[in-house]
Amino acid sequence: MPTPSQLTDARLSSWRASGKTYQIIAAEIGEWARGKERGTVLPDNAVFGRQLGIDASPSTYKRAKMLLVAQGVLSTSDGPFQVA
Repeated sequence: MPTPSQLTDARLSSWRASGKTYQIIAAEIGEWARGKERGTVLPDNAVFGRQLGIDASPSTYKRAKMLLVAQGVLSTSDGPFQVA
């Protein structure tokens, strides 16, 4: 499982180029997670939305975060998403 610092530029680029909103958001969050300490809680969705100029639904953000959970970049235990 990659840590946030091991999430490759190629993977982030492919997500950004996919045209899929949840993957674009996942790339932004993944890049944010780089260099953050384990356990750092993610900021509000609006922070990433402003940076990207994207207005997405909460379910789209959740899908992006779950993609990052599957990659081992984020974690959650029925609480807030945080850097794994």
